[in-house]
Amino acid sequence: MATRNEVARDPSVQFNIYLRKADEYAEKLLRGTPNGLTLANLTCGLFSLIMAMNGHYRFSALLIIFAGLFDYFDGRLARMLHVSSDIGAQLDSLADIVSFGVAPAILAHSIKPCLAGAWRLARFNVQPTHDYFIGLPIPAAGIIVALLAMFSFVSPLIMIGLALLMISPLQVPKL
Repeated sequence: MATRNEVARDPSVQFNIYLRKADEYAEKLLRGTPNGLTLANLTCGLFSLIMAMNGHYRFSALLIIFAGLFDYFDGRLARMLHVSSDIGAQLDSLADIVSFGVAPAILAHSIKPCLAGAWRLARFNVQPTHDYFIGLPIPAAGIIVALLAMFSFVSPLIMIGLALLMISPLQVPKL
């Protein structure tokens, strides 16, 4: 019995063009899946902003945590599928600044983590590392702020501490 790939290559088979098209669409879908997760991260960040501005602080915090899950899996999936692109890297940075910089800052009524997060992401884009992060990664800082906000706890000292950790030369191992 012939395999699917053998049938697809056999010019005498009438439907081989459809199998090739299906393979092309499946390949495009797989290549776009990590960017889809990054867009889900960005969407959670945007809805977190909306929730925070309308006084729904726990929903806002929960959406930041969901954004963290999407952020965790988008990079892993891209590496697993061996797909990466410049647009994907830039989209990931945009999603990170919204979900883990702006949304937690609005949620905590403080702009300090946002500015430090932007500085940290800019440094990461210019000086990428392979085995470790330089400074506390912005998703970790954003999730910490979201967890604190879920319990209605906001401390300027913690915000300043997180901001300083993000721009510090501290080497944090990648998971």
